[in-house]
Amino acid sequence: MNVHEWPLTAFTILAQMAVGAFVTLGLVNLFAQTKYSSKTVDRLAKPALYAIGPVMVLALLASMFHLGNPLNAPNAIRHVATSWLAREILFGAGFAVLGFIFAAATWFGWFNAKIRNALAIFTAIWGLGFIWVMAHVYMLPTVPAWNHWTTPATFYISAALTGSLAIALAFSAWPIVSTKWPKLDHALTGANKSSNNPAQARADIQTERETINLTNQATKWIAITTIAMLALQLVVGTYAAAKPAGPNPAEVDPSPTWYAIRLVLLIIGAGIIGLYLTLTTHKNLEGGQHKPLLALTLTSFALVTISEIIARFLFYGEMNRIGI
Repeated sequence: MNVHEWPLTAFTILAQMAVGAFVTLGLVNLFAQTKYSSKTVDRLAKPALYAIGPVMVLALLASMFHLGNPLNAPNAIRHVATSWLAREILFGAGFAVLGFIFAAATWFGWFNAKIRNALAIFTAIWGLGFIWVMAHVYMLPTVPAWNHWTTPATFYISAALTGSLAIALAFSAWPIVSTKWPKLDHALTGANKSSNNPAQARADIQTERETINLTNQATKWIAITTIAMLALQLVVGTYAAAKPAGPNPAEVDPSPTWYAIRLVLLIIGAGIIGLYLTLTTHKNLEGGQHKPLLALTLTSFALVTISEIIARFLFYGEMNRIGI
């Protein structure tokens, strides 16, 4: 794979991770609001929400390194009616702007809850459209290995895997971070663990317990989602590897060793988060045992992300052009 293509690997993985994380967090919010108070939901969700923005910014910065002259990037939008690349730039920038507006509205308390929820839904739909457009940049008739339904399928599965695990990592890391830096916790969530008001202290303890319970339930559902996405990825990946690469398949190096390494990392990574379903209990979390959960989610996230990086390198290595 040409070094010039490396930024595309970073861009596609990080952008898909940001979209997947935003959608996952939205679903967690949607279901959590039916059982928990808005204070409890915000206590868990706000730090994760603010972490998505830097991921998307890194993705856009990575894409700039692929351009000969990054200053010419805005010119590509002029061809949005005919170019999937122009649409990718438009949708990517749009998702970043919408996400920033939603984060700012959450931070400053702009609008009411219904408007913010509508903005979140619109941003999530826009992000899913962004992945669809991104996939079609590569679905070229001159590259048979890419011009297939498996391309958008793998992009969406990658978003679900990396995005959901990123949110699980944020959920499991925040209790430790908030304990170490209480001022940061107060700035992001409004929590005040050192309050001298007895009534407020009792309310904060109740919110803390509800947050622990919500973290427990949300991470379990993310673990189930990860295992389901693993099964889909294995099916789609096996189908993609078996399909013809075009009239000159010998020109494409299938890299069976790297493909096997990728599958092993993916299976182990998803399996580790699956251990959470059986090894971590609500009592563990309530007793302050957050580090085992953090170790599980961090290891799972790292292995799955490395697996997706290898998969993306293999994807770009399949570029076998025919015709003109």
